[in-house]
Amino acid sequence: MFLVTAATDAEMEAFRRACGPSAAYTSLVTGVGPVETAVRLTAFLAGTPLPLAGVMNFGVAGAYILADRDNAALLDICLAEREVLGDLGICDGEEVKQLRGGAFEILDTFDLDTGLLHQAESTLAAASISYKRGVFTTVSCVSGTSKRGMMLARQHQALCENMEGAAAARACRQFGLPLLELRCISNLVEDRNLQNWQLHKACVRCGEVAALVVKGWRYG
Repeated sequence: MFLVTAATDAEMEAFRRACGPSAAYTSLVTGVGPVETAVRLTAFLAGTPLPLAGVMNFGVAGAYILADRDNAALLDICLAEREVLGDLGICDGEEVKQLRGGAFEILDTFDLDTGLLHQAESTLAAASISYKRGVFTTVSCVSGTSKRGMMLARQHQALCENMEGAAAARACRQFGLPLLELRCISNLVEDRNLQNWQLHKACVRCGEVAALVVKGWRYG
């Protein structure tokens, strides 16, 4: 059995509608942000009697835009290779420096499970669903300017940002569980303009694609 997590009811309801009843998964709404995700997911994993094979975290994300690469676009599906706590560190002008050295023991970068990633890629390819894969950053404060977005994108070579993935990765590491993260782009990280967002469509699309992946696990 797999645990499927999302930050909000809107994301999870889209998944449940698309997936239907199944004995292959259980679900958890983690709440928004790394603190709520870490607390709720850890509490669930510590208390569940279910024999879990792994975790899938899904939801919406903001795409970083850099002029010198192929960026993710609105409503694109993205798969995480690695999660980074993007704004944990020292705020030094226009840069966030990572905490390193001395007595610090900081876990801020997490490689995600390649087996689940390859399974998801095979499912998406079979369904002719295009996707991008790369590094995701988890932030406590959503980037509201293109300048901040470009800084985080270049510092971490990141594809997009979210608010839960690294916390989920940290909890899964603690419990020895593989993690897959799948997201749909709801907005571009630019000077903030909510009129350009596609939040509802991204929730629906991400839920539908996540359900497809889970069905692939169920019948694979």
